[in-house]
Amino acid sequence: MTKVIIDYSQVHLQENIPLSEEEVNRITRHKRDFFKDFSGVVLAVMMIIMLMAAYFLKNEFKNFKYYHYILFIGVAVAFYLFFYLIHRLIYQYLKGRWKKDIKNGKNRLKSIIISKHKTEGDEYILTFAGCHKGDKIRLPVEKTAYYQYEKGTRVMVTYLKYSKEVLTLESF
Repeated sequence: MTKVIIDYSQVHLQENIPLSEEEVNRITRHKRDFFKDFSGVVLAVMMIIMLMAAYFLKNEFKNFKYYHYILFIGVAVAFYLFFYLIHRLIYQYLKGRWKKDIKNGKNRLKSIIISKHKTEGDEYILTFAGCHKGDKIRLPVEKTAYYQYEKGTRVMVTYLKYSKEVLTLESF
């Protein structure tokens, strides 16, 4: 593994650059699309789980009383509400990040790629040198950008600080 030599005098970070209208619309579209398919997917998964439970309990249905059916439906509703609550908490967390990004703007970093790695969940991460020795900025990127840029490449990256979303990535 080769060591990347970094000249920190050539690393520059511009912070709090105002977002363009297109970038604000992109964040708004993320907010709107967050709940787009949630209900349908969770209901489909719940139906599959309920059908599996019914299949395993098929011999016991003759012994069921009315309160067993109510309990069965109550458990399904409780599962749905649990998943909805988790989804809502994630949305609140991301909404706070999106608000901070709109308020504070974007960052532009002129730096060097010091490492890259791929996670088990097929997330591609590039690590850039920060302004000071030891500072590192890790950002997830698209698969094409991950394979396009090698370690040691000087790049200009524009990203949202709180959402950790890369807006542009280009070498110079």
